[in-house]
Amino acid sequence: MTSGVTVNDEIIKDFNDMKVRKSSTQEEIKKRKKAILFCLSNDKRQIIVEEAKQILVGDISDTVEDPYTSFVKLLPLSDC
Repeated sequence: MTSGVTVNDEIIKDFNDMKVRKSSTQEEIKKRKKAILFCLSNDKRQIIVEEAKQILVGDISDTVEDPYTSFVKLLPLSDC
């Protein structure tokens, strides 16, 4: 039984970018995503990336001291 909810192409691209290690410049490495949160779109038909809720590799030690704690703080308090 399928739910009819689809995955946005941006999620697949981001996932592949995160799992594949390729030679990159320091600037490209800093822009690489370390953690991403997903959510349902407003029409409840697609899983999308929550743009404001992500941690970049370059953020670690600059603005993010503890990646795990920062990730937990990104999670919604009253949503599953």
